[in-house]
Amino acid sequence: MINKPGGRAILPGTEAEVSVDPWYEKLVEDFRRRRLSAESGLVVIKGRETPWHQNRQGRVRYYLLPPYKAGTALQTMAVFEQIIHRHSGMHRHQGGLAIYILEGEGYTIVDGERFDWRAGDLLLLPIKPGGVAHQHFNRHSGRPARWLAFIPMAFQECLSSEVIQLESSPDWLSFGNAEENGQPGTRQDYSVSSQNAAFPSAMVGEAKEAGGATLLDALFKLRDEYRKQSETGLKVVCGPDLPWERNRQGIMKWYLHPGKRDTAIRSLVVYVQEIPPGGKSGRQRCPGGLVHYVLDGRGAVDVGGTRYSWEQGDCIALPLKNFGVEYQFFNLDGQNPARYLTVTPNFFEVLGVDLGSSFEQLEDAWP
Repeated sequence: MINKPGGRAILPGTEAEVSVDPWYEKLVEDFRRRRLSAESGLVVIKGRETPWHQNRQGRVRYYLLPPYKAGTALQTMAVFEQIIHRHSGMHRHQGGLAIYILEGEGYTIVDGERFDWRAGDLLLLPIKPGGVAHQHFNRHSGRPARWLAFIPMAFQECLSSEVIQLESSPDWLSFGNAEENGQPGTRQDYSVSSQNAAFPSAMVGEAKEAGGATLLDALFKLRDEYRKQSETGLKVVCGPDLPWERNRQGIMKWYLHPGKRDTAIRSLVVYVQEIPPGGKSGRQRCPGGLVHYVLDGRGAVDVGGTRYSWEQGDCIALPLKNFGVEYQFFNLDGQNPARYLTVTPNFFEVLGVDLGSSFEQLEDAWP
């Protein structure tokens, strides 16, 4: 507070020399552009129209990749498919993502530990200090393995994630590319990875109670519980072992769910849904942000009153809207079932299942 002559007190920042706010209107405009993108962006990304690219990690095609792949209705999730002939490159990043195996058999080395997988499984990369070094291997040289990765980008920003390439894919080297360091195909030193990293000694011990538990003690308890889950939880969820459930939305089996505590990560919700021949899913209103990948079949999806067709290999991205999105899937094949994989970030435990919008069942599945 400033005292002016005559005893009048004024608050700082209330005088005429205060400039016009240079950021508020830009912020308002940015939110407006995001709403327009959700309204007009691409909902169905056709697999047969999505090009393949080669990079140091492998041969990939991107369905969603914010902010680089613009024009899609959803800009909060990265989704890409990768083919593995012999093995991928090896890199290190912060983890917290899920990989669904579409085809083939193989294994992944995560910080020196091997995890086997096959088609229908979900591979999980835990969140660890310094990140996780990992590399994927195909067990059958005669046919490639394929998988889909799902990365919630907001979590990656909060984790301060970075990507460090440790070894290049043979496919990249066959393009005539040389390694940045060392001989082609030579594994780089990754001694700073989480495999060899340790918590500072002050962080290792259990929380100490002094005169009874405190809310700070409760945070340390949560820390220890999550560390244990990351270390001992399932790194591969075997799809064939999962039970199917019939609910109001349809026939589903859950890989990741807020109520499941046996997996290495809780950052995503993942399920596979099957629609019988000629059937339809339930109709829901949800906040949006769901990504669906069609595993088998052909059909249509109604999103907010607009109908889109889909087929095997397509990706359907529901936009985020603060008043919610109504959607329903239809199997247009009267002879064969349709199946799709659904993935969404697990914000439910901190923002509520409504996510500031609405989560309602409007119509039950049939049959």
